[in-house]
Amino acid sequence: MAVSGVENSVILNNYIEKQKAEAAAAKAAEESDSASSLYGSYDTFLKILTAQLQNQDPTAPMDASEFTQQLVQYSQVEQQISTNDKLDNMLAALNSNGITPLMGYVGAFVEAPSDGKLIVQNGQAILSYLLPEEAISTKIFVKDSEGEPIATLTGATASGLNRLVWDGTLDDGTMAANGAYSFSITSKNKSGDTITIDDIRIIGQITGIETDGNGKVVLKAGDLSIKDTEVDAVFAGVGAA
Repeated sequence: MAVSGVENSVILNNYIEKQKAEAAAAKAAEESDSASSLYGSYDTFLKILTAQLQNQDPTAPMDASEFTQQLVQYSQVEQQISTNDKLDNMLAALNSNGITPLMGYVGAFVEAPSDGKLIVQNGQAILSYLLPEEAISTKIFVKDSEGEPIATLTGATASGLNRLVWDGTLDDGTMAANGAYSFSITSKNKSGDTITIDDIRIIGQITGIETDGNGKVVLKAGDLSIKDTEVDAVFAGVGAA
């Protein structure tokens, strides 16, 4: 027995409306599992559509535009849910890879162990070093990308933690451009022996957060990368003295 095109259209339209209602409920409740159920019912939709084609009245077939409209309606619902799922996945990824919890660092100054580099920001760089004993001299040698000294600084000699603010002046009188530079520290004690300095740190302002080549989230102080697990101190601001 043939089924009229009108009856088939009503059945399929009711099915689409039901899926729309389920999608709306899933979105309101923010239940991704309910949303994913619509994907699973796509086969059911195709079966109903196929049955409609097979059983329609051959003397009064449905207009092709009806099928097109039904497909478009279902596709719109499916695309909307897919978009919502992708946004949820993006949010979950942001939270899971640790970016969101680190947002509070942006704009703050952090102190962290140095890997032999300092960062010049806004015309100055700040570093600190811990002397295990009193020294008679401390020299800091700032180097360019080729390892050549471009600035020689005189540091404090007191035993304990010492900080130095470099105003960016190079040995030739010009100013260092903002960016990362390598450096080394040489301290001598009263006997003229070189003092081993194990604790050397830099202070930089966090300008961003990104994922490195290993998929790890790092803080960015200009061109310098700093691991959040290595942050020793956080400052709202630093002086130039």
